[in-house]
Amino acid sequence: MIPIQKPQPAPLKQTKQGKSKTDAHIRDQNQDPAAYQSGEKTFKFTSVIYGASIVKAALISAQHKKCCFCERLVGEDGDVEHFRPKSAYCQQKGETLVRPGYYWLAYDWDNLYLSCSTCNQRRKRNLFPLVNPTKRAHLHNNDISVEEPLLVDPGKEDPSQHIVFRGAEPLPVAGSIKGKTTIDLVGLDRSILNYARLEHLKKMKAIYDWKIDAETKPQSQGRQNLVAEAEAVLQSAISDKGEYAAATRTALQDGFKFIL
Repeated sequence: MIPIQKPQPAPLKQTKQGKSKTDAHIRDQNQDPAAYQSGEKTFKFTSVIYGASIVKAALISAQHKKCCFCERLVGEDGDVEHFRPKSAYCQQKGETLVRPGYYWLAYDWDNLYLSCSTCNQRRKRNLFPLVNPTKRAHLHNNDISVEEPLLVDPGKEDPSQHIVFRGAEPLPVAGSIKGKTTIDLVGLDRSILNYARLEHLKKMKAIYDWKIDAETKPQSQGRQNLVAEAEAVLQSAISDKGEYAAATRTALQDGFKFIL
């Protein structure tokens, strides 16, 4: 995970149609709160608003075509993910879903990210744990700022403060509970993902090792050009657009010593 900076203001479809639908959800909730709490009634969310092409395109651009959690390249194949679940939520895996969810944030720009289907649909789903569940915002007139999510929000904080990499393996920084929870919740250490990161890091290590060796030899113009190209590849890999940039940044800082 790396920090994500979304363009401001939000896409026009969010600010206009999204606000109108949010106001409608709030009116419905106010009219029959018990029915929405019991699940007798559910909100009819409009995916053509929060998942509109203009909204998704803005997220794809802001996130450099990558999943907000695992940094795998997904582009158009990614899901528009709600950081705070819109329909229902649970504090821990296996618990009964609590309704309603964060219905008033279904179209909120700050609550939307691009995610791969594995992180979103198979891992995170409706999970949204808090440090103190008694501070959870249950209704639109509650203050979400008092919540302390145990899931790293890449649009509001630097994930590197909570998650670091040892080679391809993600680890919590200094025992960070938020880091550990995020790794576990979205499966940042799932085997297939670790394998993909490792293969990527092996390629970067080969370029790094060649560059270090080349710099010790007589520098013809041709060799200098190749060294410059190798450096450009490495710099691109640790830029925000680089796939698995967080792991690559740590590996480069460590001289790829954990990549065997």
